[in-house]
Amino acid sequence: MKNKISLFLILFILLSISFIQCQKKEEKKFKTSKYEVKENYVIHSAYGISGVHVKDTINNIYGAMLIPISKIKDNNINIKPITTNIGSQMQDFVDQVKKRKAEGDNFIEIRPAYFIFHNNELYSCLIKKTICFANEDTTKTYNTVIFNYLENKELSFDDIFQVNEENYNEFIQLFDKKMSSIGLQGLKQIDFNIEMDSIAFNVQEEKTFNHYKQSIETLRPYFKNKKQFLKEEN
Repeated sequence: MKNKISLFLILFILLSISFIQCQKKEEKKFKTSKYEVKENYVIHSAYGISGVHVKDTINNIYGAMLIPISKIKDNNINIKPITTNIGSQMQDFVDQVKKRKAEGDNFIEIRPAYFIFHNNELYSCLIKKTICFANEDTTKTYNTVIFNYLENKELSFDDIFQVNEENYNEFIQLFDKKMSSIGLQGLKQIDFNIEMDSIAFNVQEEKTFNHYKQSIETLRPYFKNKKQFLKEEN
């Protein structure tokens, strides 16, 4: 119960920060309501998704912001990195809308799209953001929070992989040819998320994102910890 209350407080605070100017101008112009999730995504069975509709008629913003909520009482796993990430993206969108000052509606939806746990020590949460600025095309972007909740640390490419100049070519050949021109330093900057049996690199190409995947077992020789992501035996 404490965990749920904390998450709702975080969500409320983030919304309050994002739209404080709107509320000062006219309190009735900003509304939130329960958001009904209609799409199916991969979410750990111990969690549900909860969020709010966003309707800001001062800045012509509407959409939704969703976060994972634990179904288990006394779940102390820290998912604040996810809620903070989502709140920051919402704030960035609001700031961009204010700078553009374009007439018309601006849409945003931010939500977890692939949220799973591995090895009883870390989780990977792929966050999907769908936006449409006034009079522009809809775009979708992705970014991932990989978090070791035992060490309270966000993980990067170098925390998971052991890829260097010597084995880079071997590693990159395991993926689509479109990734071959990225280079080692570019590879380390690309967003990636961990799935049940594979790892996906989420590459932005013009206005679209492509998800280049390879199985965990194929990538195992390149892990820093060769026992990472082993399936637990029943």
